[in-house]
Amino acid sequence: MRIITKLCLSLILIASVSPYSIAENNTTTIKGKVIDIASNEPVSFANVALEGTSIGAVTNFEGEFEIINVPAGNYQVIASCVGYRADKQEFNVKLGQANTLTFKMSEDFIGLDQVVVTADRNQISRKDAPVVVNSIGTKLLENTAASTMADGLMFSPGLRVENDCNNCGFSQVRMNGLEGPYTQILINSRPIFSGLAGVYGLEHIPPSMIQRIEVVRGGGSALFGGNAIAGTINVITKDPVSNSFKVGAKYSSVGTGVKASDKPAGDVLVDFNGSIVSEDKQSGIFLFGMKRNKDAWDANQDGFSDIVELKNLSAGFNAFHRLNDLSKLNLEYHLVDEFRRGGDQLDLPAHMSLIAEQVEHNINSGSITLDQYFSEERVNKLSVYASAQHIDRSSYYGAAQLKDDAGVDLPQPIFDNSAYGATQDLAISAGVQFFSHSDNLLFAPADITLGFENVYNKLKDKKLSYMDYATKTIEPTTIIANQSSNTIGAYAQSKWDLGFASFLLGARMDAYKIKNSVDHSEINNTVISPRANILFKLDEDMQLRLSYARGFRAPQIFDEDLHIEASAARRVIHKLSENLKAESSNSYTLSYDIDKSFGKVQTYFLAEGFYTDLNDSFVNEYSTNDENGNLVAYRKNSKGAIVKGVNFEFKVAPSYKLDFQMGMTLQSSEYKEKVEQGDLTEIKTDKMMRTPNHYGYFAMNWKPLHEFTTTISGNYSGSMDLIHFGVEKNANGVAIGDQLVKSSEFMDIGINFAYHFDLGGDVKLEFDLGVKNIFNSFQDDFDKGAYRDASWVYGPLNPRTIHFGIKIGNLL
Repeated sequence: MRIITKLCLSLILIASVSPYSIAENNTTTIKGKVIDIASNEPVSFANVALEGTSIGAVTNFEGEFEIINVPAGNYQVIASCVGYRADKQEFNVKLGQANTLTFKMSEDFIGLDQVVVTADRNQISRKDAPVVVNSIGTKLLENTAASTMADGLMFSPGLRVENDCNNCGFSQVRMNGLEGPYTQILINSRPIFSGLAGVYGLEHIPPSMIQRIEVVRGGGSALFGGNAIAGTINVITKDPVSNSFKVGAKYSSVGTGVKASDKPAGDVLVDFNGSIVSEDKQSGIFLFGMKRNKDAWDANQDGFSDIVELKNLSAGFNAFHRLNDLSKLNLEYHLVDEFRRGGDQLDLPAHMSLIAEQVEHNINSGSITLDQYFSEERVNKLSVYASAQHIDRSSYYGAAQLKDDAGVDLPQPIFDNSAYGATQDLAISAGVQFFSHSDNLLFAPADITLGFENVYNKLKDKKLSYMDYATKTIEPTTIIANQSSNTIGAYAQSKWDLGFASFLLGARMDAYKIKNSVDHSEINNTVISPRANILFKLDEDMQLRLSYARGFRAPQIFDEDLHIEASAARRVIHKLSENLKAESSNSYTLSYDIDKSFGKVQTYFLAEGFYTDLNDSFVNEYSTNDENGNLVAYRKNSKGAIVKGVNFEFKVAPSYKLDFQMGMTLQSSEYKEKVEQGDLTEIKTDKMMRTPNHYGYFAMNWKPLHEFTTTISGNYSGSMDLIHFGVEKNANGVAIGDQLVKSSEFMDIGINFAYHFDLGGDVKLEFDLGVKNIFNSFQDDFDKGAYRDASWVYGPLNPRTIHFGIKIGNLL
C-alpha cells in the first residue's frame, strides 16, 4: 500500500502541472435535454459526455443536463443510458454563444447497443468488437435475486457455476467446460485475483458494486496474460455519475419444504450503495457495502453440513477526480471480512469436531488509475495503473481419528489439534498502456494499443502444529509453502477498420519466475502469445467473426491448499512435480450473430463454435499418505486435451413490458490420453470431470404494470462424470476404493416478483418475493457421517429457497 500511495501522490503532482489545465475564461457550458423518442418523456440519469474526454454530466429527473467548463471546439457528444440505445451528435462548441442540444433516444430492451472494454482493452461498441462480448447487467442480477456475483454468472452462454465441497462451500465458474483456474477474473480490467483469492472469490463480490460483468470466451492470454485459456470475466464496478442511494435487505429460507431436512437455514443480507458527485462534476465517490449471515444447512440430517455457515462483510468505494479537461484520476478500495465453517458440531471450536473446515479471511484490495490525453483531439491516451490485494487467512482443516490402524472403533475420538493454519498472500499488479488512433496506418484507419505490466504474487502458508490453550501459545510452526511468482508482460496490437471488415493483430510476451523457498525449486519461462481477429459486417444487422488466440497457464503456486475432499476425512495437499511446464493452448472460434428489429420487436441470435487444443495440461497424480496422514496430489503435465463445442444465445423483446433470453452450450471436453482421477483405485479416463456435454439457462421479464415485474429464470445442467471417493468399504466400514459415476441432469427454475411504489420525486420503495429452485431439483444422495466424501457434490447450488426483500432508493 505504501508503493501505491507514493505512486498516487506522484501522479497527482504530474497532472497538477499539466499544460492542459482548465482555463475558466476559455470554456463555456453545454445545456440540453434527453427524451424518449417513443413516449416523448424525459430520460432520467442518462450520461451525456464528450467522446474521448472525461467531460460530461448526468440528466436530472426531468431529463435535463448541464456540462460546464467545456473548451471551444468540435466534439462528438454521446448520450447513453442503461436500457437505451446511445445517441451521438457532432457539435461545435463556441464561446459566447448558447450551446444547446436535444437527444432523442430509443429503448434498447435487450442490451445490444452497449460499450464494452474487455474486447481489446479499450472502449468500443459491442457490435464493433472484434470478439463476442456478453454482458450481465445490474437489471439481470436484481431481477434474479442474485446475492453474490456467483449467482449471476450462470446467465451467460458457456458459463456454469458449481459447488465442489460441502465442508467448505468452495465454488468455481467453468467456462466452455474448463475448470475455474483456466478463467481469468478481472476487476476493471486489472488482474488482482490471486490463486488464493480465487478459491472463494466469487462470493466476495456483492451485486451492489457491479455495473456489469463482461464475459469473453476463448483464449485471452494474448491480451490479459496467463490463466485466460478458457476466457475472461471482467467485473466493471459502478461509477459515481449522480447523487444517488439505495438501501436493501433480503431474507432467504434455504431448504424450505425439503422432506429430508427438518429445519431450513436462514440467510440474511443487508446492502447499500450511494454516490456523491460535486456540483461542477469534477469529483465523485461511489460507496457500497454488504453484510451477510447465512446458516449452515444439513440435507440428510446426519449432523454434517451440506451448505456451509457463512458470515461476510464486504465494503468499499470507487472515486474519481478530474485533474483537468484531459486527465482523470480513479481510486478504488474493497474490504472483505469473512468467516465460513462446515462439518459437524459447528457450535464447538473447530478442533473439537469430528470433521471441520473453517476459514477466516481478511482481504484488502485497491487500485489507482490515471488516464491522460495529450491533445484536444483525444487521439492519444496514456493510462498508468497499479492495484494490490492482501489476504490474511486463518484456517482449520482437520478431522478426528475414529478408528485405529486395524479399522477398529476407538473408545473415544482422538481430536486433531494440529490442523490450524495461517496464510499471507500479496498480489500486486502495475502497468502502463498507450492508445493511439491513426487516420491511415499502412492501408486503413487503425487503433494502436501498446502496454507493459508486472504482476507479482507472494504466498506464505503455515501449519500451526499445536496450540496450547492454557498459555495461548502455538508451537512449533511448519511452513508448508513459501512461494513467489513474478510475471513481466508486454503487449502490442493494432486494429484496422475497412468499413465492411475489421482486422486485429496482436501479441503478448510474458516472462515469469516462480520460486519456492521450502524445497528451493525455481521455474522460469518466457511465453509469446499471438492473437488474430477478423470481423466481417455482412450487413447492418449481421456480423461474422473469426478468432485465433494462443494462451498459457503458468504452474499454480496455490490450489485450495489443505482440503478435505476424500473419504475417511483425508486431507489433500497439492504439490508441483519437478520439471512442471506451463500449459499452452491454441484457441479457435467462429461466430455468427444477427440483431434485427421488426417494428418495435427487437431480436438477437448468436451461434459460436469453439475449439481449444490444450498442450501439457495439468493433471493430479495421487501418492500414498505422507507422514502426517495427508494425501498428496502431485500436479504434473499430461499430453493435453481437446475442448470443443458450440454456444447459442437468443434474445427477444416485443416491448419494454416483456423480454426473454436463453443460452445453450453443447460441447465435449476430453484428454488426449487417459489420466488418473482417483487416489486408491487409480481410475483412469479421458473425460474431464464435472463437465456436462450440454447445459444452459433462460430468463424472462414481464411487466404487466409499470410498477410490477415478474421474472422467471432457470438453469439446466446435463449429466456429468465425476469421482465418488470411498464408495467401496472393507468389513469394518472403512473406505478403500473410488468409483467413476455419471450424475443425473437437473433443471433449476425460479420466480421473482417485484413491486415498487413511487414515494415522490425519483425515490421508490420496492418489495421482492420469490422462490429459487421451485421444484427442488437438487442432489439427494449426499454421503453421511465423518467418513463421507465431502467432494461428492453436484447439481444446483441451492435447494428450494424462498426469499423476501425490501429496498428504497432513487435508482431502483
